[in-house]
Amino acid sequence: MSQPELVRDSICVAEMILDSTVEQSVELDYFLPDYFPNIFKLLKTSVTPVIQSQKIGGNQLALDGSAAVRVLYLAEDTGQICCVTQNIPFSKTVELPAECQNPTVQILPRCYFVSGRAVNQRRLDIRGGISCKVRVCDQREQQVVTGGSGGGMQFRQRRLSACSIRKNGQKSFVVSEDLDLGGTKPPFASLLGYAANAVPTEVKLIANKAICKAELSIHLFYLPEGENARPETMEYSIPISQIADLPGVEEDASCAARFCVTGLTIEPRADETGESRVLNAEITLTLTCTADKNEDVILADDAYSTLFETSITSRPVAAERLLQDADLTVTTRSTVDTPAPISAVCDVWASFGEYSTRLEEGVLSLSGNLEITAFCIGTDGSPFVFDKTIPVELRLLTGVEAEELSFLPAVEILSCGYAILSENSLEVRAELRVSGPVYEKCRFPAILDIAVNEEAPRARDALCALRICYAEAGDSVWDIAKSYSTSMAAVLEENSLEAERLDARTMLLIPLIDG
Repeated sequence: MSQPELVRDSICVAEMILDSTVEQSVELDYFLPDYFPNIFKLLKTSVTPVIQSQKIGGNQLALDGSAAVRVLYLAEDTGQICCVTQNIPFSKTVELPAECQNPTVQILPRCYFVSGRAVNQRRLDIRGGISCKVRVCDQREQQVVTGGSGGGMQFRQRRLSACSIRKNGQKSFVVSEDLDLGGTKPPFASLLGYAANAVPTEVKLIANKAICKAELSIHLFYLPEGENARPETMEYSIPISQIADLPGVEEDASCAARFCVTGLTIEPRADETGESRVLNAEITLTLTCTADKNEDVILADDAYSTLFETSITSRPVAAERLLQDADLTVTTRSTVDTPAPISAVCDVWASFGEYSTRLEEGVLSLSGNLEITAFCIGTDGSPFVFDKTIPVELRLLTGVEAEELSFLPAVEILSCGYAILSENSLEVRAELRVSGPVYEKCRFPAILDIAVNEEAPRARDALCALRICYAEAGDSVWDIAKSYSTSMAAVLEENSLEAERLDARTMLLIPLIDG
């Protein structure tokens, strides 16, 4: 008797290659340009990191980024608010434990520590630390046994819905736009800070491409012209669209798009009145697209022979099934105490620090720290800046029917507002966007090969054709059939059963088949 004839097919398995954090130090010894006034007092030092490119070659991940260092200070003699900025490029190479076939890379950078001090009136010493949460997931085709015949083989088959090979695309581009301050705002003198994000409004797939539209929102915090001018804010909204290459993508796939603002420069110019009321803005963005498509596959996760001892070669694998492309907007409200009495608030901005997700009793939650910065005017007329860290927990999805999820969302601050409750307290409102694909993780043993030992036939009583088994509630008919070296189909038919798992204690008749 020859070995059984096996039927094979390929499935797409997902393997977490890397889930780690890498760090990058920031060190800057900065001398003020000649056209900046001397330093009297530092108000705020910040470092904002962005990842500009990433590439995997062999078993290495190379990433390039930039850290925008921004220092707000009060000038000597005049008390004018000044801002100096410096971009520090950085590169990191991360060793991967294995080479990848079709990797998906997610990198979430944040600044976890920064300190700045004035060495003298013209020199700044800035130190900081950047952490990048790096996650590399690889997809690869795995040949598995789905069934077969001969040698008395029995196969337990399962139907699985899982993602096929994922399509990834990325594109960097620049948007140039003239921003008008209008007649109600004072003329522009210098930029003190900004916040920008782009929220997708439409994603359409065509042959090998994704057409993505978004609304680009820009919040400017600037110092107007004139002595003793207080900072002002302006809001802009710009529609944008881009086409990203996604080779092999099909129109019925699900595509998640994310626009990341990696830089913004402002060049003021005079309008017809001679005042700086028109701002030429250049915004650098990166569009990342991820397209998934669930497909049904049938595979065998257990097998045995009714005639011979069987040797099975298997390995545990995991596949991912796309549940949804999450795009959620949540609002948080917090009351914060100010370190000194305030008479006015010029601006409030926020970022979201390190965070984690949790699935518990069907509820997907996100926990993290909302890091708030407020630029205030004290009751004595002096400006000051203070920071607050507020732990928050957000309920994202309910009724999630999955044992394990794979979800590393992007968290963006869409807007940040405030209300003055008293001289010593503020209510801060932050609107957050949480987005990214949500996958169900399916783990199972994949059978790679099967062999029967023809020299080790299973013991069988030739005079016995039927046996009796007392089974308990919850027992598997497959396991019972396997233990008696018979087929599950024969046990189901003999006992008029439809379900493969017993719902009550039952006496079963076990037919002993020959072959």
